[in-house]
Amino acid sequence: MDSGIRAMVDAVGEAERQVRENALPKARDSSREKVPEKEEAALLGALAGLVESIGELAGAVGDRVTNRDTARTYTVAGRRLRSEAGNLRGDENETAARSR
Repeated sequence: MDSGIRAMVDAVGEAERQVRENALPKARDSSREKVPEKEEAALLGALAGLVESIGELAGAVGDRVTNRDTARTYTVAGRRLRSEAGNLRGDENETAARSR
């Protein structure tokens, strides 16, 4: 595998591992308190940033793959992920405004 491709795969794998090992257990822990309203915007912002990054990566890779069907898959996924990141950013802004 090309070193650039390996770097992308490793980076995405590390992000996935961090979320699964560190964030998900805390989110699923029913003994934890609810997320305070003033902290909801920070969590939405963090999610938006992660989704934005993955969307940008998918879009950039879509321009570089050789198989047209695969390129379309990456391009569409990138567009959808960036759109969802925009939704999360909008919710982040609304939540931040409510908690001021």
